[in-house]
Amino acid sequence: MTSTLAEGPHPCGAARPPTVELLDVPADAELDAVVRVAAAVTGMSMATVNVLDTHRQTQLATAGFPRRVTPREESLCTRALETGGVFTSSDLSADDRFTDSPWVDGRRDDVRGYAMVPLTLDGVVVGTLCVQDREVRTLSADQLDRLQDLGTVVVALLERRRQSRLTAELARVSAAAHAAATTAHDELAAAHAQLTAARAFDEALLDALPVAVVAADSSGQISVFNRVSRLWHGKGTDLPARVEEFPQHFALCAPGTGRLLPPEEVPLTRLFREGRLHDVEITIVPEGLPSRLVSCSGAVVHGPDGTQLGAVIVMADVTSQRELEDRLRTAALHDPLTGLPNRSLLVDRLELALAAAGRESAPLAVLYCDLDGFKAVNDEWGHTAGDAVLTGAAGRLSGAVRPGDTVARIGGDEFVLLCPGIEDRAGAQAIADRVVTALATPVASGPGRAHRVGISVGIALSTPTSTAETLLTAADEAMYRVKSARRRLV
Repeated sequence: MTSTLAEGPHPCGAARPPTVELLDVPADAELDAVVRVAAAVTGMSMATVNVLDTHRQTQLATAGFPRRVTPREESLCTRALETGGVFTSSDLSADDRFTDSPWVDGRRDDVRGYAMVPLTLDGVVVGTLCVQDREVRTLSADQLDRLQDLGTVVVALLERRRQSRLTAELARVSAAAHAAATTAHDELAAAHAQLTAARAFDEALLDALPVAVVAADSSGQISVFNRVSRLWHGKGTDLPARVEEFPQHFALCAPGTGRLLPPEEVPLTRLFREGRLHDVEITIVPEGLPSRLVSCSGAVVHGPDGTQLGAVIVMADVTSQRELEDRLRTAALHDPLTGLPNRSLLVDRLELALAAAGRESAPLAVLYCDLDGFKAVNDEWGHTAGDAVLTGAAGRLSGAVRPGDTVARIGGDEFVLLCPGIEDRAGAQAIADRVVTALATPVASGPGRAHRVGISVGIALSTPTSTAETLLTAADEAMYRVKSARRRLV
């Protein structure tokens, strides 16, 4: 069925073009790939390519939900287009322009995070590339730029579709003319040129994508290995001919282990076996280049009759994203000054140690340590000197304990030592004595400057009924008894 973009005012102020045959077409594997990439690069759960005419919105490709046709007046895209240009919102439910939309208020869906890029043909907006999520999502500037790049790709695909229809019509006229004994040499040559241009466009499109794309036909023969794939794998034109040859050409590893993937675990091989993959992470270790962590998603491609035509996999670089997540986890569980575990990580390790002690009937000791005279360093020499003393003290405490013990800073000048496998108070006292000795000499706070600080150590041994909090409280109270006794002697 052909749908005409009606003449008359356009929502963006431009006159509508003549008939544009874009609606009511079969699913397009290339557009499907673009929306999957759009969802992957933005982190949204849903993505769609839409075309709008006077009365309805038709979805040419979707990821995360089925294709459908909806009335134009219900369309989120129509409202977003009224704002002009690219539109993004981390939460549509907080925007008065969208709160009564059935896609936001729960009648049709509960969309929150949303971004839209207009699709322009012949100077007129004919549709949109949208990503959306049922959770609040905020896109970075880089993610929004990539979404606009993909919008450019979609426009090129739509234009090529229109040109392909023109080429098909030219071929039909040429065949009819030939059957009537008329020459159609020029028309056939033009059709051939158009088809050649279309193939060249396909290759340029794949090389322009900011993600790696690898495809193989149903026999396992590699048919696509785009520019980003070649760049990331580091092999130039020396590429495998078949899927099973990947392990011989590239070092593909399981993330974080350095273990080479056997042939059956290579994502493209798995894809033929499993039919679909989503966010499978592997590490590419190209020769002479830094390793790269990539997230792989893809699907087996079938023809209209269900015949398997091949498989396509798309890889997105998540190296920087995972490194940032690791840094954030480390920052959440470690003291920023000394790098020691903070209270949260200490309590977590203490709970694990208590569980192990209960299974193995092996008690543990907690030593609560407080620096003596540290306040005077801060008052007389400033916080820079105080920070240096705390860092130096942390290093001496770490050197005084056994391998496997935990040294944590839980605030101010207070440190806690977690020592598993301590049988009795004598064993704990031996560690406490080493700690006192370690802090017996002045701690440097700068070139030629050192400060004498002591340390008070309270000991608590675990019992079968101990919890992390009761054990820490007992050790804290023991430390204050030691500090009070020292003050009375003075």
